[in-house]
Amino acid sequence: MDALSEVLARARARGAVFSVLGRNTPWGLDFSGGRPLVIHVLQRGSAVLTRANGSHRVGEGDVVLVRGGTPYSLASAPGATSEPIELARARGSHATGDDDAVVLCGAYTIGGSPGADLLDSLPDVLVVAAGEQSAGLGLLVGLLAAEADRAAPGQQAVLDRALDLVLVQALRDAFTIGTWEAPGWYRALGDPALAAVLDVVHSSPEDRWTVESMARLAHLSRAGFARRFAATVGETPAAYVTRLRIERAEDLLRGTTDTVAAVAAITGFASEYSLAAAFKRRHRISPGRWRRQVRSA
Repeated sequence: MDALSEVLARARARGAVFSVLGRNTPWGLDFSGGRPLVIHVLQRGSAVLTRANGSHRVGEGDVVLVRGGTPYSLASAPGATSEPIELARARGSHATGDDDAVVLCGAYTIGGSPGADLLDSLPDVLVVAAGEQSAGLGLLVGLLAAEADRAAPGQQAVLDRALDLVLVQALRDAFTIGTWEAPGWYRALGDPALAAVLDVVHSSPEDRWTVESMARLAHLSRAGFARRFAATVGETPAAYVTRLRIERAEDLLRGTTDTVAAVAAITGFASEYSLAAAFKRRHRISPGRWRRQVRSA
């Protein structure tokens, strides 16, 4: 698996929250910003997404990715009276043919986050305009909308996977049309020497990687590789490998019953203490406490 596919494969919705809401003008929905990532599709009508750092026009068919962190609103016009999305969902305001706007919302939960690599590389709001989308994205949005608006056995599993597919295809389209400023790890994929290293490291981050071993893969000197990697990716080779290992550890802590010691061994840390120290630098809490928080979310 190449590095980009490996990063995108970490998008694993679990118990994502969905709604398809019909609205009549004027309308507005308030979002707390507590979800790691929310995907909106305006299936009918137009809207304005407003956050503390600015506003974005949203047209019919646009796919909008919104990172968590701060509250925002989606409304027919700036200043329109809004209600919390939880209240609108509880009232069951399902779409009809007479609605001025139809809004599809799919929210990742903390227990099924898309992964730090993806979230850290996204802007607060990313709009993939309908006129610039691939045909594949339109088909996936249609599948997601149809499944979200009906009740059927296995619905949650289908919705989770459909949301992941919409996210991955939206990101691919954003890369293609240039609306997503490429993060360092993506820019490195355009450098054949660095791409060769990233593909192997992403496949086996638990191996005993050193700057020297990575430099050999890149057919560069140790110093030359280290400079080139840091300048392109934005962090040192050692820091990059450690981050990959932590993210693999997060997957295991979230999805298995393996002990912290076992997770440390599987992901390439020298000891349980080494994993705990790295985890605390990233999350400010121990791996065990992080696991409990994620599973209770």
